[in-house]
Amino acid sequence: MSSSRAQARKLRALLASTGFLLFVGVMAVYSASSFVSITRFGNSYRYVLMHLVRVAFALGLAVVAFRLPYRFWKRMSLPIYLASLALMLLTVVPGSPLSVTLNGATRWLRLGPFMIMPSELLRLGFVLLTATLVSQRLVSPRSRGGVATILLLALLPAALMLFQPDFAGAVLLCLTMLVMLFLSEARLSHVMAIVLLLASLAAVAVAGADYRLERVFGWQNSENGLSAENFQPNQACIALGSGGLRGRGLGRGRQQRGFLPEAFSDFILAVIGEEAGFLGTSLLIAVMLVLSLSIWGIASDADDCFGSLVCGGVAASYTLGALLHAGVCTKLLPATGVPLPLVSWGGTNLIVTLLGLGIAANVARSSGRW
Repeated sequence: MSSSRAQARKLRALLASTGFLLFVGVMAVYSASSFVSITRFGNSYRYVLMHLVRVAFALGLAVVAFRLPYRFWKRMSLPIYLASLALMLLTVVPGSPLSVTLNGATRWLRLGPFMIMPSELLRLGFVLLTATLVSQRLVSPRSRGGVATILLLALLPAALMLFQPDFAGAVLLCLTMLVMLFLSEARLSHVMAIVLLLASLAAVAVAGADYRLERVFGWQNSENGLSAENFQPNQACIALGSGGLRGRGLGRGRQQRGFLPEAFSDFILAVIGEEAGFLGTSLLIAVMLVLSLSIWGIASDADDCFGSLVCGGVAASYTLGALLHAGVCTKLLPATGVPLPLVSWGGTNLIVTLLGLGIAANVARSSGRW
């Protein structure tokens, strides 16, 4: 009974924090996109209406994930992983009629009227497949072969992401993999060896692309004048600093009026900081922390290994994505494109995040036996 009440509390915290973040996201997307929407479409609400449609669709999928037996995802883990991997391949195949290039990167596919980012779906597929293999004892994370299998499942799509290119997506997937290995009780020596391997591969990937090197150098020397590499992070910090304690007020931000590119996606935290100030941003971060802790709590109290690992992977993916976004907006990390989960504009990220939260909520309900 005690475990049931604990899971119920964590589920309520998950639902309440998710609802709050979605509401903040709608308001932030409207404010951050209104200037661009007026410029391109002649009205201020084009992007927020599209965002609302995506929220409604994603919530519908989350409800389905909540109602289905969560062990259903064991059977679906391999098909989801393979399907998302195949979609990833289509983004890097030269001349693919489905691939879409935006800002020099081919990370999207156009399927009829929809555009999807396969890397987002693949990260969830990796979590589901790893949890399935470990929970069914098809792979032993305590053995070298088992660790190598999990590593290969992550490195193959990560390599495809580098070809798109999507360095941030590859980093996020590999970090999620490390968390999954830790939760699976892999040997510390194996995990440390993988950390060294990934650090070496990341260094090679950065050194092998001039634009990545320029971003790193621009980040390290951001105080030595503006450049193309540090322009966006500097504008983000200006937005955060100009918000002060209470902010300028909703819709009164200045940086999104042509000064801060990607204001309603990759730098939406900066817009929130300018309009809601330190107090509003602190509240947002606190709610994000509540959501992360609630998923981790559901994972720790889950009835079986599969549910625990899936929730742990969902929590890791959400938390790491939020940290990367915040790190870029505050110049703690080099500039890269990572949306703020549940808040930023971005259909595939929103859908996959809510789908994962729906599965986590299902685990809580099943563990509580309501």
